[in-house]
Formats: sequence, structure tokens, C-alpha cells
Amino acid sequence: MKTFDFILRFDGRDRHLTAKDGLSIKDLSSLLSSLYGALNIGDRDKLVLSEVRGNCYAINLTTNNEVVHETLKVVHRKISENDFDGLNQKQLKYADTMKSILKDNLYLQAYDEMKDFKVEVDEIKIPELPPFYYEISTVYGIVTSIGGRSIDATSYIKINGQPYDIKVTRSQEKNLIPFFKKNRIAFVLNKKISTEDNLIKGAELVSFEVTQEQSFLESINQVRDDDFDDQIYELFKNHNQLE
Repeated sequence: MKTFDFILRFDGRDRHLTAKDGLSIKDLSSLLSSLYGALNIGDRDKLVLSEVRGNCYAINLTTNNEVVHETLKVVHRKISENDFDGLNQKQLKYADTMKSILKDNLYLQAYDEMKDFKVEVDEIKIPELPPFYYEISTVYGIVTSIGGRSIDATSYIKINGQPYDIKVTRSQEKNLIPFFKKNRIAFVLNKKISTEDNLIKGAELVSFEVTQEQSFLESINQVRDDDFDDQIYELFKNHNQLE
């Protein structure tokens, strides 16, 4: 299996880092965790810490995915140039983590195994991150609570398994009431996510669709409400009971 190496080499302005005088475990684990989240690595992809070179304090990262390898290059090149356009929130978070580790006395060289690609990260001038960012995604579940503090107050719903409140309009609230604690629903949400801890702090309902299949009698009841003859309804109802 072909693999690709990417190296992060740290050094100081006033002192050289060594195996016994390098980054703390706390800083290193924070940096690697932030980097892993910034790369959108799939289930079948790998990114491992394959070596720490003590003589020059270089961290060797190895991946089996060429796209991940190229993303490492792009992210570090843009950070080295203080060009943050096009970086997503997790990549900006990684740049911010790197800045907090380098401070004013360290710098970073990032390069591939053959040194065909090499950049140096010196002073990071990252724009101030907003406290929140927004992400639209689909969540599946059952409405477990619905309503507001008063008749005129903003209404919210809660979905089983999700700890945050979801803001709904009056029309959405009205349309959701028949499915309260009953049907499994696909909710399209606009989530409000904290930049600091990446946790969802709230959401707004964009749209929803009932996904749980109706029973036979529920389907017949729905047709009957429209234009089904009572006698035919009773025939189907009795037939279903016999089964």
C-alpha cells in the first residue's frame, strides 16, 4: 500500500528543540487533535504519527490517502502566507491552535518527504474567529417537546437524543403537533455551533419530512378523510382485522 509522509519540524529562535527539550505532551496532543479534525478524514483513511525525530524535533505524519496529503500541503501553505480565505472553521481552529503553541519564540517548517513542498510558519495573523458558525444538516428523530413559555413567545421543539433547543415558526409548530411523540421525522436544521468548543448551542428548523411508514389503517383513514366511501372503508377495516 502506497503511503505519503508529511513532516512538521518545530524549532526555537533562542534555543534548538531536542528529544528531551521539545513540545509538551499537552501542546502536541492538542495540535494533532486539531489537525486531524481539520482534514475531514474518512473511515478508510489513516493519518498516523509514524515518527518523532528527536535531533531536530520533527513530527513525521503518514497517510494512505493522497487527497489528505495534498490537503496538508494546502492548509499549511495558506497558514504560512496568512491567507485564510477558503479555509473552513476546523482548519481555522487548527491555525489558531498552532498560533497558541508557537507564540513568539517558536516557528514551524512543514514539508513532504522529498522536500518538493516546503513552507515555514513564522508569525500567524489569523483573523478573529466569530463566536459561532452555522451548518445545515439533517437529523432524524421524534419530537419530544414542543411549544413556548407563553402563547406569544417563540416556540421550540426538542428531538430525542439531541440536547439542544430547535427554534420553529408558528406554521412549523402547527404542522408538527400531529406527529408529537409519534412519527420519526427527518429534520433539516440550521445549527448554531460554538467556535470555541465545536458544540451545538441551538438550531432553527429549515424543513421536515415524516419518514416513518404509516400503518395500513392509518393509510386507509387518510384516504377516507379525502373521498373514500364509508362502505369501502369498513370493508378494508374488517379485512385487516381478519388478518
